[in-house]
Amino acid sequence: MNITIVGSGHGGSTAAACLARDGHQVSMLKLSNQPNEHFAKLEETKCITLKEGDGQQTYPLHAVTRNPAEVIPQADIILIYYVSNYHKSLASALAPHLQKHQTIYICPGYLGSVYFLNELKRINRTEDAPLFVEGETLPYSCRITNSGEVTLYSENYGHPIASIPADRVQEACHTLKPILGNCIPRENIAEVALHNPNLIMHTVGIALNAAYIENSEGQFSMYTEGFTPSTWKVAHQLDNEKMEMLERIGSKRRTYIEEFKVRTFTEPELHSDDEAFAIYADSVKDLHTKSVNNRYITEDVPMGLGLLHSLGKHLGMPTPVADSIITLAGTMVGDDYFLEARTVEELGFTTAEELLSFIGVNKTTEV
Repeated sequence: MNITIVGSGHGGSTAAACLARDGHQVSMLKLSNQPNEHFAKLEETKCITLKEGDGQQTYPLHAVTRNPAEVIPQADIILIYYVSNYHKSLASALAPHLQKHQTIYICPGYLGSVYFLNELKRINRTEDAPLFVEGETLPYSCRITNSGEVTLYSENYGHPIASIPADRVQEACHTLKPILGNCIPRENIAEVALHNPNLIMHTVGIALNAAYIENSEGQFSMYTEGFTPSTWKVAHQLDNEKMEMLERIGSKRRTYIEEFKVRTFTEPELHSDDEAFAIYADSVKDLHTKSVNNRYITEDVPMGLGLLHSLGKHLGMPTPVADSIITLAGTMVGDDYFLEARTVEELGFTTAEELLSFIGVNKTTEV
């Protein structure tokens, strides 16, 4: 199976290493021409080193390139592990090369598939549209630790996914099983977008710990240090706004921690909520946050909370906690995340009902 990974950050690089480890033919594509020591090392060696626990191993890559034409048309599966702020530009770059037989997995999704379908329509290739699939969050907790090297801290067990068209999700699960493992079907990509844990944990964990982060000299460990009883109150209330939106679009009401346990544990019912979070926090205790101005804010506030806010605005559902964090986070980093948000309009629709119908939500419930 020919797999192309779009994205050379920690998620894409670790996916490349893990899939090469498992015997797949893996190519990597980076679209930016900006200097990057890590990707330059991959281009030079065509290999990537994976560190797991106390061991490490180096694996060959099939191709490493900045040219989509070299790796996109030949791929069976394309994994887009790019910061979701760039989905629209990715769609413009990749759409001319996509093939009908392909499966495109976008993670995190945040409805990014819509940009690709819009672009395929614009260039008159709608009939050539592949199967688009979206995931909630990256399969790995990991980091790039040296040029050409990634460190894997933990892997998710379950992978909730949805497709567009929504009725092809079982096909998507079958296709992606050799890549992801345990795929869990969800009703539509809006449900998957709202269940992205980073919408809750990254935004609250950074915005409410700004002073701690800036005084920690790069040693702040968000999951082990950032969630105190008061912080959890905010996280739970934000989670409630998300669940209200899930119910509004006809999806099941599930908490952050319920979905977290499904992704993380083979038998989630065996762990209490507190125990489950503590186990995960310990596994990623060496992941440190050095600045408030990082993708936990710059991606998950406008793309995640911004989407929640926009849906709420259109559907008559207030999102006061989400709005507060959007305001605070934007103030701290000097951006207006209401203007930069992934909104119904930015996705190309006049109303939320039009957008939701397009992605396979049959009807919304009344407030």
